[in-house]
Order: sequence, then structure tokens, then C-alpha cells
Amino acid sequence: MSNGADWRHVQSQAEQSRGIVFAILTALLFSCSDALIKQVVAAAPFMLVLCLRYLFQLGVMGVWLFYGPRQNRAAVGSWRLQLMRCSLLSGSSIAGYIALRHVPLAEYTALMMLAPVASVLLGKLILKETVSPLQWVYVGLGVIGMLAVVQPGLSGWTAQAWVAVLSACFYAAFQMTTRKLMVTADIVVSNLLAAVFIAGVSGACLLLWPVNWREIGAISQPSWWLLFLLMCIIATGGQVSLAAALQKASLSVAAPFAYLQIVFAAAIGLIFFGHWPDLTSQVGTCLIAAAGIGSAWLNGRTRPEYAATDPLAVANASSPFSKPKRP
Repeated sequence: MSNGADWRHVQSQAEQSRGIVFAILTALLFSCSDALIKQVVAAAPFMLVLCLRYLFQLGVMGVWLFYGPRQNRAAVGSWRLQLMRCSLLSGSSIAGYIALRHVPLAEYTALMMLAPVASVLLGKLILKETVSPLQWVYVGLGVIGMLAVVQPGLSGWTAQAWVAVLSACFYAAFQMTTRKLMVTADIVVSNLLAAVFIAGVSGACLLLWPVNWREIGAISQPSWWLLFLLMCIIATGGQVSLAAALQKASLSVAAPFAYLQIVFAAAIGLIFFGHWPDLTSQVGTCLIAAAGIGSAWLNGRTRPEYAATDPLAVANASSPFSKPKRP
């Protein structure tokens, strides 16, 4: 009996180790995806990129819906929550694309990692959840870190940095809505509806404010389309890696490695964009990471059903490879 228990323990440890490897790979892939988005939106209107991005997702979701498992494929859940989820994801995506065009990659990534901290505030304000003193400490650390990164009035990209903060807040609300919706809805159907909604909204904007194709020379180049396709493939690969990480490792083990995305983003920013965060931004980034890891750990420890407030779990909830939890 003891030998059997020891063997199961060794297997569990090996699975956790593989999960950590996938979590690190996920952080790297998402950093590369953001870097490619930054390149793509620098040469084309962000609304056009957004429309194309979600048309790609629409195709992926359609294929997965057709060839994937058939159970629960009609489970839409609350249409009101679906509309709210689609709207929040639209707001986060639009704000994120605007910010990513102007804000350095490392600072943008750090600000987006505010989502778990923002979830605590939104949970208190909207869902009337109880917030412990330790959670308020993490919120305070996150706010101080955000101010250190944004550096109001001191940095040349302050306005755009606040747009990144807005994107993180939208994303936190999107997490909460997803968490509530997935009790009754199918994740693949939900992501298909989100892709249809955002592609439709961005397409309508392009019809109302047409793109002057003559002024966009880059988009006619094969290299631009190659970057765009590579961005979509890497982002999808990140979702697959993320699903594997959470299947093999517990959330408490995988969560801290999500914040390696900040390190990878800083390295990519230095190598490809010639930017390295100043000392104040570095301190702020560390505070945001500490606040996010602490909030995710505390939420997962005290409220297991709220584990999706962590960026790793939330991204997995947006993946076609995840399985929604049922009551």
C-alpha cells in the first residue's frame, strides 16, 4: 500500500512539473503574441486588426464546435450575461489594442496583470463580496504599483497607459461575468458568440469609418499578413499550452508562473523595441506582480469557485479546450 501511495505521489509530482513547464511556455507565447500585435497595429488601423483577429477566432471556434465533443453545445445560458460578456471583452480588446500601440510592451503587460486586483474591487462593489484585510493590502500594493508604472505627468505615454488600466478593468469584469456564465453555458458556444459580436461591431465601425487603403501601404505587403497570421497562431498555441498547464498542475502551483510574462515582455521589448523599463517602473511592476499573485493565491485558498480571477485560469476559460465547471 505504501509503495502504491509513493508511486502516485511521484506521478503527481511529475505532472505538476510538466504543468509548470507548460505554464512557463504559456507566458512566453502570450508575450510573443502581444509583441506581434504591437507590430501589426503599428502599420494598420487597430479596428481592422481587431476585426480580422476575431474573424480568425470565429473560424477556429466554428471548426471546434463542428468537430469537437457534442455534449452541451446548445447551452447558451443567460443571453443578458452573454451580451454583457461580449461587450466587456470588446471594451477590453479595443482599449488594449489602443494602449499596446503606444505603451512599451513591459509596462503594458504589467498593467494588464492588474486584472486579479481589479477583480477584488469589482467583487466588493458589484457582487458585495467580503474582502479581507489581507486582500485590501494586495489591492493597495497593486494601486501603488500601477501609479509607479504609469508615472502620472512624468511619462510621455501617460494617457495611453490609463487606457491599458481601463482595459485591465474591463477584463476583470469580463472574468467575473465568465465565471458566473459558465455555470450554465458552454464555453465554446460562448466564445463563438463573442467572436461574432466583436467581429460584427468592428466590421460595422469599418463601414461607418472606411479605411483609406491607399494610406496603408504595409497591409498590402505579404510580410504584414505573415505577422498577423503568426500572431493568431501563437495566441492559439498559448491557449493550448495554458489548458495543458491547468490540466497537469494545480492553480496554486501554476498561477505564479503567469507573471513570468512580464519578464518575457521586458526582454522582448529590449531586444526588438530597444526599450527597458526605468527603475520606478521596475519597482511598480514587482508590486503589481506581488499583488496579483497574492490576490490569486488568497482567492483560490478561501474561495475555490473564484479561482478564475487569476489570469491563467481566466485565459483558460477563454480557450476552446477548457471544460466549464458544472454545479
